[in-house]
Amino acid sequence: MRVREILEKINHIAFFGDLNLMVDNITYDSRKTDSKTIFSAIKGFKKDGHAFITNAFDKGCKVVLCESIPIKIEGMSYIVVQNSRSAMADISYELNLSGVDIDLVGVTGTNGKTSITYLLKSIYEFNGLSAGVIGTMGALIGDKKISLDNTTPEAPDLHNILKAMATDGIRHCFMEVSSHSTELHRVKNLKFSLGIFTNLTEDHLIFHETMENYYQAKKKFFYQCQKSIINIDDPYGKRLYHELKQDEKNVVSYSAVAKADYFIEKIEIDRTGARYNLKTGLKKYYVNLKATGEFNVYNYTAAIAAGAEAGLNVDYCIKALESIKGVEGRFEFVDSTLDCTVILDFAHTPDGLEKVMETINQFATGRKVALFGAQGERDIARRALMGEVAGKFCDFVMITSDNPVYEDPMNICLEITKGIEKYHDNYMIMLDREEAINYLIENYQHDDIILLAGKSTEPYQMIEDRKVPYNEKQIAINAIRKKEKKLEGKK
Repeated sequence: MRVREILEKINHIAFFGDLNLMVDNITYDSRKTDSKTIFSAIKGFKKDGHAFITNAFDKGCKVVLCESIPIKIEGMSYIVVQNSRSAMADISYELNLSGVDIDLVGVTGTNGKTSITYLLKSIYEFNGLSAGVIGTMGALIGDKKISLDNTTPEAPDLHNILKAMATDGIRHCFMEVSSHSTELHRVKNLKFSLGIFTNLTEDHLIFHETMENYYQAKKKFFYQCQKSIINIDDPYGKRLYHELKQDEKNVVSYSAVAKADYFIEKIEIDRTGARYNLKTGLKKYYVNLKATGEFNVYNYTAAIAAGAEAGLNVDYCIKALESIKGVEGRFEFVDSTLDCTVILDFAHTPDGLEKVMETINQFATGRKVALFGAQGERDIARRALMGEVAGKFCDFVMITSDNPVYEDPMNICLEITKGIEKYHDNYMIMLDREEAINYLIENYQHDDIILLAGKSTEPYQMIEDRKVPYNEKQIAINAIRKKEKKLEGKK
């Protein structure tokens, strides 16, 4: 596409350069530019892309998308816009997604997004439909898994992934839509057949500043959806449902408390799973899950509702979910012959941790032990709140590192202890996470439930600006095998 054609499709303030240049891609990374790739100078959280225009030119770049021109380079063309991120999304869509046919279903909320996207993938594949996933655990394109830096990638990355899915014959994509992505134009121009709202609790307030801003960022997404599926048991979900209704949007509800289009009743939960009745319209369905916890009842119901609203048979949606154990890294029982239970979960907010601990409470017969940390350069207030949850529910707490970034991990841990100490002082700080896991498993007591929270399938620890490879599940397995071998040697 010629630059002239691009300018006809986007709002811009000015242009300086050659209108006849040919381009076929756009990137925000100066290291990935070439003679046919536009470099978009975006203002990031720590660095400003305008400082890398020269680097892009050195890579052969001939066209820059920018908000100002810090330096004029001979041979470089400049598209000046009010917002580089927004214009980048527009240009990328034209270059990569215009005419691409793929059905999008988006899931947003503080907790439950990853689980629901993977549950939907299971439902669709059970029904013989091809499906891809984009979210916290990366992008799944067939058997290929791509690591991602963000839950919802920047627009050019997202568009290229969707294009690759369509090229591979994948016709449906289930995507986690973060609040950052709506504010930073990452999902701009995309149309979703369905949007799902799970819940909203305190998170990302360093970015959004207030819960109202956080809510509005989530709400914005649903105006890109043909139909919305809302958890009205969540206070913000109830508000969202009514506001969308007032705006005459197509919206359905799910609930275990109030009258809803998908009504959950007679929930039974134990260690082996969850069972409940699901009423929709004039029909009632019995759901028997291998995954346990009330939070899973809500997640699975959202997935069933989405399948049904997409036109799939409800019985087949339920059969699909009854056939799986659950989602990897989400309340996952780690295989062991020890007389304790080790559970892996992504819970990294006070609400997420509380829901997991409430589930454990329903079947624990021994001590409840939790290992977790709090991320650096994120909401400081929630550290003590997570400590309070752990202090309330746990007999012993191991506090450790979780992506400290540039913060002192010890200071983060001490913030957490303020919450625990409201209930007891039975905790330990061990900054080396692997060492902490080994300690808990080496020193477990009979019937302990050991929760490893916060990291789950995340494949790294973020230390300063380095992503240090990390595999929590493998570390737990290694520690369990070591303990099993040790106990076997004593027989």
